[in-house]
Amino acid sequence: MPGYTIVDYFGYNLPPPDRMRAIREADFNGVILLWADYFDSDYKRFPEYAEKEGLYVENAHAPYKQSNTLWQDSLEGQEYTSHIIRCIEDCASYQIPTLVVHPANGQPPLPLGNTGLERFKKIIDAAEKHGINLAVENQGNPEYIDYVFKNLRSDRLGFCFDSGHENCYSPALDLLDLYGDKLMALHLHDNNAGEDSHALPFTGTVDWNKISRQLTTLDYQGAIALEILNKGFEPISDPVDFLRIALERAGKIG
Repeated sequence: MPGYTIVDYFGYNLPPPDRMRAIREADFNGVILLWADYFDSDYKRFPEYAEKEGLYVENAHAPYKQSNTLWQDSLEGQEYTSHIIRCIEDCASYQIPTLVVHPANGQPPLPLGNTGLERFKKIIDAAEKHGINLAVENQGNPEYIDYVFKNLRSDRLGFCFDSGHENCYSPALDLLDLYGDKLMALHLHDNNAGEDSHALPFTGTVDWNKISRQLTTLDYQGAIALEILNKGFEPISDPVDFLRIALERAGKIG
């Protein structure tokens, strides 16, 4: 069932049910969801929309704007931790197997320490209780993901590899080499190592041949998942036509 999946919003301003329909018409077999109201207030109906079109939900992405507060000894950090736990409970209710989280978000980086580890431990405990995988995504501060993996252990704790974030923010690191044994999810997109543009694979400077070889070596059994926008392809008015191009690019990766 893993096959090829794509983020629920891919650059065309369509109602969510229409986006799901276009994804299915383009022959993707699943979706990855943003589990927050940043763009769509009806996001909790997305599993219903996906099921109606015969799509499975591979994972959901937790809200990320407050991720830095995980490391703050503050009420805001406590509330954000509780919100992530509610997202895990939602995943269990909607039968979404994996929740993707950011260990931090943007600059300036906050001090690593026990506050963040204790918060992550509570989150992991909730993931274990509800049988949900927790995939920590590389973002702009790779030291945070390394700190979490070195200090916490769980069969439910794993890695979400984001190709665009690596290319922009940590090009000197080989994150699939470092954490490939923990791989639970992919966010595949391209850029030119400057702007995190979420472009189609093979339009920027990401080394897709290398990533494809690594996924083969790792015998990764999950979906080839695209987290893309239609940057550079705006003249294509039909979203299904764009999505078919996206699927063809995904097929070159794995």
